[in-house]
Amino acid sequence: MISLLSYKKIQPYNLKKNREKILKYLISATIFFGLIGFLNVGTSSFLGSINNTLGLFVAEWNDDTYWLLDIARFLGIATFSFGFFIMFFSKYFNKWHIKAIQRDSYTLIVGLSEQNVSFLKNEQDKESTIIIEKDRNNTYLEYFQEKDFATISEYNTKGAIESLDLDKMERCIISTGNDRKNIALGKFLMSKIENSEDKNQTVHVCIQNRDLNVLFKQDVIGKEKDKHVNIVTYSLYENMVKKLFLEHTILGNMTNIIKTDEDFNIILVGDSDLAVELVYHISFLSTLPNQNRLNLHFIGENSTKFRDRIRKLFPKIDKIPHLTISAKDIDSETLEFYEDPIWHSDNLTNVLIATTNEEKNLDIAINLQDTTYIKDIGHNRFNTKVLFALEHNLGLGEEIDKDNQAFKNFYSFGNIRTTSTKEILIDEKLDLIAKLIHNDYQGEKDVVQKKLNEHWLDITPHEQDTNKTQAIHMDIKLLAFGLKRVKAEKRLEELLKLNRERFNSKLEDINTIEARFKNYKVDDFPTSFETLFDKVARSEHNRWCAFQYLNGWDYSSQKNKDAKEHYCLLPLENFDNDTIKKTYKYDMDSVYYIPEYLARGGFEIVEG
Repeated sequence: MISLLSYKKIQPYNLKKNREKILKYLISATIFFGLIGFLNVGTSSFLGSINNTLGLFVAEWNDDTYWLLDIARFLGIATFSFGFFIMFFSKYFNKWHIKAIQRDSYTLIVGLSEQNVSFLKNEQDKESTIIIEKDRNNTYLEYFQEKDFATISEYNTKGAIESLDLDKMERCIISTGNDRKNIALGKFLMSKIENSEDKNQTVHVCIQNRDLNVLFKQDVIGKEKDKHVNIVTYSLYENMVKKLFLEHTILGNMTNIIKTDEDFNIILVGDSDLAVELVYHISFLSTLPNQNRLNLHFIGENSTKFRDRIRKLFPKIDKIPHLTISAKDIDSETLEFYEDPIWHSDNLTNVLIATTNEEKNLDIAINLQDTTYIKDIGHNRFNTKVLFALEHNLGLGEEIDKDNQAFKNFYSFGNIRTTSTKEILIDEKLDLIAKLIHNDYQGEKDVVQKKLNEHWLDITPHEQDTNKTQAIHMDIKLLAFGLKRVKAEKRLEELLKLNRERFNSKLEDINTIEARFKNYKVDDFPTSFETLFDKVARSEHNRWCAFQYLNGWDYSSQKNKDAKEHYCLLPLENFDNDTIKKTYKYDMDSVYYIPEYLARGGFEIVEG
């Protein structure tokens, strides 16, 4: 009772939030004191005492006087008054709550799309969150109101945003379910945020359509660099793929391929937006130290059209040296689909199923198990991973994931609930590593967070993305050394030491590498790529080239950002002048500093 009467607890919003608890205490105390009081005065039976006690809640009192009854009457009045107060003034509590939240840093959620709903259910602290949803009939609006979130429901979303203290907003996530509305709201919010170097604000704008995403980055974010706010575009499908490749590599169970120069194969079924995002990530993640060739096969009833769509979205994708794309039109409803020889390709690391229908994805996976791979599974020689998208998991997905016998190597991915988390949507560790990568290009190794953020906001979205893809590709580089990263709770100093020791132990001649690294000269440019260190550095250059090609860049002897041309878009073996040979230092940095990047991101390097 004492804690409930503290100043913090009796603020209007907290009275509403704790209404059930307060009423329970008041009712219990009234009954306790009333029942004992009436029994002690002895003017009524036990049932009569109960009846008289219940009458206290509606001011039906008898003439008995006794100190316990005086307390009971007071509590009865308090119970009735509190209930009346809650009933008639509760509509004001939400406004008080919104004002209270804005006293400190808060997160603004604009739109109760399926992704934002999952995010709120997974992670968000209701004490520092404000929700704006213009549709008052949205099913989840009432749900979050009952969960005591602060909500604003107005038809004019921009007006609702303007009514808030945006100086105190730390983060905003805009996801209304409509790309164009998200873009409009993102632009509006950017226009309302005050320009200040002291604030660290981030606005996440959900844009599922890749063309709109690129346009927004170029024409909106790129022209607002004077704003000291980090604008991040993302898509639900991008988050699904990021999580997929955190758990499963492009080499599946055949990680030994990275030690060879053998070709490998991946099959992609489906022509969805999720399938497009898979192609994008696979294209740069598949740059390996020995320049292995990846054959990416599209199979399904509309595979040729999907290949044409990919070439339209990524006009330079066919220039990626290690990547070959093919398409085969076969209806997945036919037996011919499951008996095609493509399913038994050599070094088939992954089968990825991502149609627009999750029930169809599940059906294809089950038929592959029952028809295509039943003998291989039965004879324990099945090594390919079959990964199928289930946005809502349909129950069976988790059962298949757990079944290591009949469904060995079959896994679901893309569950909205598990991809709409703070770890994936607001990937602070990935962002930090990407910022550290960029900062090394600035020539500074140890800077405060403020400087790190300033440098980050000074570069274009395209440059930010290339640093992020380098951070994502880091797992492939570690795999080449027989290492991996795990989350760690150790102190930074300990992680820096451990990571450096374990990483250096995998290098052939650490003294020579460090000497070249610390005093790099053009003469140090490798004439052949024989050491693992140089091969992994080459894979980073190839990753950079793949990223540039995916984003429409091309080779030219002169760099021209406006024309998307760059003189480094060549294989390292073709670098023929001192100017571009100097850039190899960046590729060396990307490998040498892996231990520091990961330590500062909270990761420990361990044996793979």
